[in-house]
Amino acid sequence: MRKFFVETDQISEKEIEIIGEDVNHIKNVLRLEVGEEIKIGDKSTSENYICNILSLSKDNVVCEILEKIEGQSESNIQLTIFQGLPKADKMELIIQKGTELGVASFVPVSFKRSIVKLSRKRRNKENR
Repeated sequence: MRKFFVETDQISEKEIEIIGEDVNHIKNVLRLEVGEEIKIGDKSTSENYICNILSLSKDNVVCEILEKIEGQSESNIQLTIFQGLPKADKMELIIQKGTELGVASFVPVSFKRSIVKLSRKRRNKENR
């Protein structure tokens, strides 16, 4: 099901009005028609709606709200990255970007051919 995002002020009690670039995309690219179902997300509140297209015009698409779905901010997939030990302080960047993408956990791994090697003393310190 196609999903589009709108601002809160475009949502009323029973209808949602889509304006802007998405109108052209719905009409001319996807060639959706009156009666087809789409999913619409509120950019501000992360609430989602399943809607039925009521009308298509040059400037807007009006949709009837069929069902309101509570937004999920967390993925139902738990990702773990097993990362070889990088040089310098690149691990911090890897953790930052991975977290932004939804990675749940990181496991640093020392491989046989890794350039970076942890001493036994430092390895024991890190495991505490």
